[in-house]
Order: sequence, then structure tokens, then C-alpha cells
Amino acid sequence: MSASFERLIEGIIDALQTHVVPNSGDDFIRGQVFSAIYALNGLKLAADWKPGPLLDQVCLQDDAFAGVRQQAIGMDHPPIPATPRIARENADAAQIEALRDDGDRLLGQLLLWASGEGARTADPDAANEIERLLRRAICDQLKIELATTPKSMLQQIAGGDGDAARG
Repeated sequence: MSASFERLIEGIIDALQTHVVPNSGDDFIRGQVFSAIYALNGLKLAADWKPGPLLDQVCLQDDAFAGVRQQAIGMDHPPIPATPRIARENADAAQIEALRDDGDRLLGQLLLWASGEGARTADPDAANEIERLLRRAICDQLKIELATTPKSMLQQIAGGDGDAARG
């Protein structure tokens, strides 16, 4: 998404929040304006055609896979993919999304393994460290996901101020 497109959407949202919402005494109209703000925030986030957030998630997964590989030496574990799984240049968003989704599945399998009986019996300290590493990676991925997801419309309306309605 270009910076000018983002500024345009932000300008429209700001104008609605600054001039329309405060000057509207009709609850129905205010609700419609908040709906428009919500839709614009969603458009602003969805219009980011760059695969940056997906690449960031894949890189976090790759770091987690490398960490598990290092901690699980000599342990019988589920398959761990070779890393890095994709080059940052010339990356297609659909391909990156598929890699991210597959990485989520593999991380889940590794987490089930690390928290299970087999890994805990083989090396309890390594299993605990792997489980901690995987949980941290999953949390970091969720932070990226939440940063690119618009706030709920109810959260924006309930806030009542300009900051709460911004995405």
C-alpha cells in the first residue's frame, strides 16, 4: 500500500471523527459513521499488498524451528523443516501464506510432542525449553496478527473518543 493511500484513508477517518461524530446528535447517524470508520480501518489494513507481516511470521517460525533443532539433538521428534523456508525477495503473498499456515501446523505438532510424555522422558530440561520457545514464538506471531487486524466496531463505539475509533 502506498503512503498516500494510507494517508487518504486516515484523513477520511480523522474527518469523520473530528467533524461528523461530534456534530451529530442522532444516534442512528453516529452508528452509521462508526460503521464507516470501522470499514475504512478494515480497508486500510486489508489494502496492504506487501507480504511483510506474513514474512515476519514465517521468519519467527523459522527461528523457532532452528531453536527446536538445536535443543532437540538426539531426541526422536516430529519433522523440522530446513530453514530459511523462503527468500524475502520476490516472495508471493499466497506462497508465503501457505508456508505460514504449514508452519503453524508444524509448530503445533512440535508443541504437542514437547509437552508430551516422550519428550519429557527423553530429556525433561530440553522438553521444557522447547515448549517455552514454541509458546513464545506462537505468542509473537499472534502479536503480528493482532497488529494487522482492525479493532472490533463495538470497541470503537464504546470508546467514544477519537483514539478508540482509530485502527
